Amino acid sequence: MADFKVTELDPDLDFGNLTYWDVIIIGAGPAGLAAGLTTAHRALTTLIIEAKDRAGGQPQFLYADKRIVDIPGFPDGITGEELSSRVYRQAREAFVQFRFNEELVTIEDTDVEEKGDRLKRVVTSGGEYSCRKVIIAVGLLHFPRKLPILDALETRKVHYTMPKIGDYDGEHVAVVGGGDSALDAAVMVQQRNGHVHLIVREAEPIGKADTLQRVRDAGAEVHLSTEIVDAEFHGGEIALTLSSGSVVHCGRAIVQIGFLSAKDTFQRLHVRLNDNGSIAIDPYYETSRKGIFAVGDVHGDIKLVTVAWAEGIQAAIYAFKEITSPYWLNEKRLRDLKISLIGEKLAADASQLSRTNR
Repeated sequence: MADFKVTELDPDLDFGNLTYWDVIIIGAGPAGLAAGLTTAHRALTTLIIEAKDRAGGQPQFLYADKRIVDIPGFPDGITGEELSSRVYRQAREAFVQFRFNEELVTIEDTDVEEKGDRLKRVVTSGGEYSCRKVIIAVGLLHFPRKLPILDALETRKVHYTMPKIGDYDGEHVAVVGGGDSALDAAVMVQQRNGHVHLIVREAEPIGKADTLQRVRDAGAEVHLSTEIVDAEFHGGEIALTLSSGSVVHCGRAIVQIGFLSAKDTFQRLHVRLNDNGSIAIDPYYETSRKGIFAVGDVHGDIKLVTVAWAEGIQAAIYAFKEITSPYWLNEKRLRDLKISLIGEKLAADASQLSRTNR
């Protein structure tokens, strides 16, 4: 049974002149959109700030044309682009507000108090916003790692996310990288009758073996233990000189060599980090700074859309409870601590009794 009744925000509310927001969410990927839907459906004014020019996160930017088959409710699968479009539309219809092309800079505490909460100031590359709670949902790794040799060409024929399907129909395409994203890109090119040159720095790709075999079976030329040492335009095509000495001619290149860590941004937030640079959270998705929550890839080991959705919803509910019932989360923590201490005492007593009866 649902623990709440959907309460719509007033569509006539002047969002442009709010002095503060109930909740600001950083990131418009699956976790951020799910969190925004949840807070907006509880009549909390919600602003989502996104660094890119549109919503969707990884399903939109990395897997736009790939059919995702493990989303409940879509037995035939759904593309990343369609999934992102549907959830974004749902959020807009719930009156979630958005700011695009704004990168998070920092989150500051203020002395201003509203309804029992000391407001926080979210500073971005495009402005400053005050709010009662913050949910960070930016993803741990969200900037594609660039390849300087290809970047120097300054051409739109070098891609760091998957281009539209029609862009590589029937072309020779160089796919750089050996992980799952690179192998998936190779498969998608081959599905459009493209010929793939897979360039892998490692001795063996680290992606799924069955996907690699599929790529090989479809006729890809796989270059292992190989790097690009030079790139230039030749006769309208990109000519790639490889460390093996061979030259690959292609119409375009898709680079999938990983992502830059957001650790520098996280450090500016003055929150406790895990050893791998991700944000440390407690069981309620709250960081070491009160009122700042973190969900999705930003902390988690299981990187699935459904997991991001679930965490976004849970953190949003915890934020809602804190706003509507001050100190609720602290009281819950105290109850949980007492239960934990009782459990530890019972375990210790049982252990002592066992030793006594020997």
